[in-house]
Amino acid sequence: MTENENEKMIETEGMMKRKQAKTSDDLITELMRRRTWKYTVFIMCLMVVWTGGPPAVYLTSFAGIDPTVNDTWTCVSDKCFNLTSKNSSLLDQFPCDITEKVDGKDQLVFEPSDIEWDLAHTSFSVEFDLYCDVGSRQSQKTLLSSIYFAGALTGLIIGGYIFDKIGRKKSAMIGTLVAGISIFTGTFCHNYLLLLTLRFFLGVGRYMTSTAMFILTVELVPTKQRNLVNGWASCLWVLGYPAAAGIGYFIPDWNYMFLTASIFYLITTLNVFFCIESPKFYLINNNEQAAKRAFKALAKLNDMELDLENVEILDAGSAKQREQSIKQQLMDFARYPTLRLESGLLMSLWFVVAMFYYGFNFGWGTIVPDLYLGYITAGVGELIAYVLVVPLIATLGRRRAMMFMFTGASLSYLLAIPVLNFGGGWSLNSVSCLVGIVFVSGCFAGVYLWTGEVAPTSHAGLVFCLCSGAARIGSFLGPYIFNNLAPVTHTAVPLGGLALVALLCSLGSFLMVETGTSTIVLTGAEVEERRKKYKYQI
Repeated sequence: MTENENEKMIETEGMMKRKQAKTSDDLITELMRRRTWKYTVFIMCLMVVWTGGPPAVYLTSFAGIDPTVNDTWTCVSDKCFNLTSKNSSLLDQFPCDITEKVDGKDQLVFEPSDIEWDLAHTSFSVEFDLYCDVGSRQSQKTLLSSIYFAGALTGLIIGGYIFDKIGRKKSAMIGTLVAGISIFTGTFCHNYLLLLTLRFFLGVGRYMTSTAMFILTVELVPTKQRNLVNGWASCLWVLGYPAAAGIGYFIPDWNYMFLTASIFYLITTLNVFFCIESPKFYLINNNEQAAKRAFKALAKLNDMELDLENVEILDAGSAKQREQSIKQQLMDFARYPTLRLESGLLMSLWFVVAMFYYGFNFGWGTIVPDLYLGYITAGVGELIAYVLVVPLIATLGRRRAMMFMFTGASLSYLLAIPVLNFGGGWSLNSVSCLVGIVFVSGCFAGVYLWTGEVAPTSHAGLVFCLCSGAARIGSFLGPYIFNNLAPVTHTAVPLGGLALVALLCSLGSFLMVETGTSTIVLTGAEVEERRKKYKYQI
């Protein structure tokens, strides 16, 4: 070997020694440690998209309020005038109680074309003849709420592919446009089928946006910060409750409620178009240079120069051993039993939590005496839950906290079974439900955080979509259980069944792993290693 060759080899070895080896989590931790106010605001604003959720999701609860016995009505058709002139007592009755038997089935005597309501707020329930619980009317109305979750399931199936294919940011942008257009078009809607379609596409778009932004946010914060960010995101969701109630209370026309909600939604989702993509997404797609550009963009928010030319990102080395594709993801599910087990358990928990949560939140009109008060009180209950959940999870850990919250939800359902009225429309059932929403909301926040940590980066989009897809089925069933099943069976049937399911979820949580002290693993193989090293403790 010549002297020049020897010097070059020594120089190369020196450069390799000087090159630092870091993981993406190490770089994220460094950025957070040196964060400026601009970086802090950037992270906090990522989840503002959740604030626009309640006005969009629960819009049907306010825009479709049913008339009550206290609302007045007058005749507008010859049929109505003739019948009431012959029997004036009909004018003192509630139209939904004026029925006749036709082929052995109850039918309303007065259709919407026969009467005119004097209402403080217009309602699509009146416009589309959905307000009387005769025939399939109430089921059709509940479908307007539940169809949103069928759309969400579709959006998540699409998202399961594009989150990990085109990125978290681009997926959120597409979802924002789809949801925004759907809400805005409701301004001009005067047809039941069109409203049903708009609610479906709202679900498609909103869940693409919210899920993509949650994945992105979790990937941009270090281990110790993820619980705080999850609590912050949940609190931002709660801020949408007074906005939803305000839109429903102060806007008298139901079509303009959709217009106002679309403006609010646009304001809360603008940051989607200007945020920075997750470097982890680029790494799992073997694009190390793009990941470094993303890290440098994040560093600029801290007014710092991040020298990555002499840094070897270890995650990139792991990712190069696999090709990121839906085929590869499915092959990993077949290859790694722990990945299948943990994903299946998470899907079960999501299904149940969503069934509980949306059963409550689409049922406040029947659970508590005042709809607006119900949503405001529920918002307060959720805020209490999220404020308590963050320290609870930090103290007990993810696993124990979830077991505690599911057990609390079970007890609240059991407490709601006895029939005990307090007066003023309040009962033990309504009070217990307000207590129950605290535990259920805690479970909702906890399962979101847990999934973001349990799922490997290579499968984050797919696992979130599988879990949230299972939740959408539960979400679809929840309103029917609370609004349609409960009134036609004994109170103990739905509530007792829900209590048992909550206890089973507590057991399912016990079978999961604790993730509060570990970084997010990158691949399915690392999931297997994590499970091998894990020791169960009560």
